[in-house]
Amino acid sequence: MAARLSLIGKLVGGSPIHFLIVAPLSICFTILLMGVAWAATVSVSSEPVKRGSVTPGLENVVMQTLVLKTDAGSAQWRSVKINEYGTSDAVINISSVKIYKETNGIGGIQFGGFSGTPDTTVSTTPGTFIAEETVFTFSSAQNITTTPATYYIVYAVSPTAVANGSPTIGSRLNNETYITVSSPYTVEAFTNLQSREVTLVTTPHGRSTSYGPFSPATNLCQTCHGVHLAPDFGPDFNLTGNDRTRRILVQPYFESPSVVNNFPSDVFNALCLSCHDGTGASTNIKAKYNDPLAKHAGHETTRTGSNMGGYKPPSGQPYNAGVKMPCMICHDVHSSAKANYKMLADGLYDYAIGNGWIDPNANGRIDDTDDEPCIVCHKRSTETARESIIFGISLVLPTGHDDYINCLACHKDVHALDNGN
Repeated sequence: MAARLSLIGKLVGGSPIHFLIVAPLSICFTILLMGVAWAATVSVSSEPVKRGSVTPGLENVVMQTLVLKTDAGSAQWRSVKINEYGTSDAVINISSVKIYKETNGIGGIQFGGFSGTPDTTVSTTPGTFIAEETVFTFSSAQNITTTPATYYIVYAVSPTAVANGSPTIGSRLNNETYITVSSPYTVEAFTNLQSREVTLVTTPHGRSTSYGPFSPATNLCQTCHGVHLAPDFGPDFNLTGNDRTRRILVQPYFESPSVVNNFPSDVFNALCLSCHDGTGASTNIKAKYNDPLAKHAGHETTRTGSNMGGYKPPSGQPYNAGVKMPCMICHDVHSSAKANYKMLADGLYDYAIGNGWIDPNANGRIDDTDDEPCIVCHKRSTETARESIIFGISLVLPTGHDDYINCLACHKDVHALDNGN
């Protein structure tokens, strides 16, 4: 029995070739088994990850993802060339470059610790930039198949990085020659697979000379706001009037008690936790906020009250008992005029002072040292002239705690109180 066998392919390095064979089936199968010198390919795609700013000494800065796959069979990926295309000096300001492979099945990179089972580190030589454009050779070639494999390009910023003038850092693969794979595979053509340009600043949230939270020389508003592209999340949460967000935010961030009381905390704090989740900021607040071992993870409220004498929430009612307090109770993203780089709210400080709190060191802000973050709300029993702060509830420290000057020595972390004790 004869058969018509149509083959369409291309020779390695050549133009497409069309075959039409009329032959017995046995001969057709023989031809297929013998094969033709096909140009097997590896495709590469990329997505930027990190946005906004970084500071000297910040590690685990995920710049971009790379997804590789073959059109057939297995290829060996041997090296990758990375161009640090920002205005920064890569040799001076980047202390390490690491490649991670997605292996734990969770999605998104995990480094271990709070972030769970880590993804796999791919060892390279060298371990950092030796020039603005450096080839990183894998100690063990990576096996690329038809199943897409995800890799992460991760920087560590040098503790001595020079942030003067707000330089930028980035990662870019200019074209397909930046990926080296084993013969006979070739890499499909691409142009400028790159990260965002991330600004190198002295402090993450503010400077003593700036009233805004970010460096005045950069346009970092785009980290949180999208003028034309930000969605309106109001309909998703059945919000109207003042509760409906009109802040052109790129992600949800709600102060409304109706959202805080009825939705998971990761929803109403999504904007803050999009950086503070272990992939961008140096501290994984999200993991602490959701720590299953903490007695009061997320600084849960345990009581309700009707007398609203406190700093926030805004709509004249407290949050329900057991609800995790939203970030904005203690932090104000736009307020760092008092030079608190962790954005502890100036308004909370002013309210506390106005209600009788005595700033221990009288420096005009809530310090992230000793017990100030705690006693700004939780008053000592000796402070008889001081009004309550949050929710209008009397937040008096228990007997015997008046002389303590470091609450967190026992209570571990303000975001995951009394962790395991």
